[in-house]
Amino acid sequence: MIKLRDVISILALVSATLLPSADARPQESDPEQSARIAEFENGLRPPYGVAGEEPEVWSLEERMQHYNVPGVSIAVAIDGELVWARGYGVRDSESGGAVDTDTLFQAASLSKPVAALAALALVQDEVLALDQPANAFLTRWHIPDNEFTAQQPVTIRHLLSHRGGTTIHGFRGYPLGAGLPSLPQILAGTEPANTEPVIVTQLPGESYRYSGGGYTILQLAIEDASGRSFADVVEGRIFHPAGMARSHFRYPVGDANAAIGHAGPESASMSDEQLAYPELAAAGMWTTPSELVRLGSLVARSRNTEHFFLDQGLARQLVPDNAGEPGLGFGLNNDGDGVAFVHSGHNPGYSARWINYADGRASVAVLTNSDSGGDLIREILSAIGHIYGWKQDAHEVRETIAPGAAAMQAIAGQYGWSSEDDDPFLTISIVDGELWVDGAVVDRARLHAQSGTRYFVTKGLNFEAELDVAGKVTAIIVQDEIRLVPLG
Repeated sequence: MIKLRDVISILALVSATLLPSADARPQESDPEQSARIAEFENGLRPPYGVAGEEPEVWSLEERMQHYNVPGVSIAVAIDGELVWARGYGVRDSESGGAVDTDTLFQAASLSKPVAALAALALVQDEVLALDQPANAFLTRWHIPDNEFTAQQPVTIRHLLSHRGGTTIHGFRGYPLGAGLPSLPQILAGTEPANTEPVIVTQLPGESYRYSGGGYTILQLAIEDASGRSFADVVEGRIFHPAGMARSHFRYPVGDANAAIGHAGPESASMSDEQLAYPELAAAGMWTTPSELVRLGSLVARSRNTEHFFLDQGLARQLVPDNAGEPGLGFGLNNDGDGVAFVHSGHNPGYSARWINYADGRASVAVLTNSDSGGDLIREILSAIGHIYGWKQDAHEVRETIAPGAAAMQAIAGQYGWSSEDDDPFLTISIVDGELWVDGAVVDRARLHAQSGTRYFVTKGLNFEAELDVAGKVTAIIVQDEIRLVPLG
């Protein structure tokens, strides 16, 4: 008798015969695309611009040096086709080696939507079920029961959408060569795990809370339910059918053409301090931008026209029509030109971003081998969106107002997590009639006013002043998440 877990391998082989070849190379001989590449390479710009002012524009080389990013790899797909891919810089600042389009990078949290795809493929195969308790599929460890799980058990859907109420935002990795903990040890927080136990501390389904711990539970559920390793399931159900020959979850990477991470303020090479991530679903993927944009394009095709990894019903739960709905793995945005499914990633030494339009018009992936790559990625995507006319992650020109002397005096000051903090987390000052901001979240920059309470810096940060009835600033909210109060 054929068991459900055996269906996984059979379906993977069938799917591989149905997909178009992955051997097509980007059409960089196209004069239009060549011109756009050249425009991009000399047209990086900040995420936000000020109406009436010319934006700063830089070359990619200048900004790689500015942010101390040794290597970058980029791919762009349009209407499901890879139109260009380029590698820039070096794999390692110490040993060199040029980055090319086949160079592997740690993709960090970009692993999560790939894990979500694998989980949904098993849902389709009836190996997992979205709305049954996750504990029903776990054998080597179980989510501990408490007052929250008694009201609502954690389901696979909760884990996929970061609504399981589970703890542990992210993972720190383990030195290569060290004894790696098992998944049950990681989840239980027992040696040699270097993180606390994963537990439920809020009602499952109640609200969003990003959780790498939840995705590690998902990884264990995939393994326990299928009887196979997580890496094998992803390879059989996602990588192989999609033609992603370079991507994998192996440690050590075992590939001479892999980028070495660079960490810290000086972007120091981690060649002797490389890290492994047994929390594969949360952080452990190695991949290339070209393979990511191919996968993103296939996900869009699955939800719109054809059955590839998933039937259309599941694909539209993964990426709904409305960006306000939860989705099952990707973040969802709509900046005014349609739903996009996106994800960012950061491991020590690596930064990444992957954006895809749900209608399939475009997919872009950028991978870097530096902690400081996130700031560079924002400027890269700002330029690419500006050139191609997309709004997702693109350069945005904003109207501003002159806040007036009273408003500037009201917001100027030092801010911290608590009014009793000794050192400010953020300082807003008035210099020559202009507002400036400096602190842990942003290097010194001009603070522009959009209204009496909304402010921004062109680097891409947004601030909101919280006012009392007398107009006194009682808090500054950074990126709608960080609440800072006046000191003293």
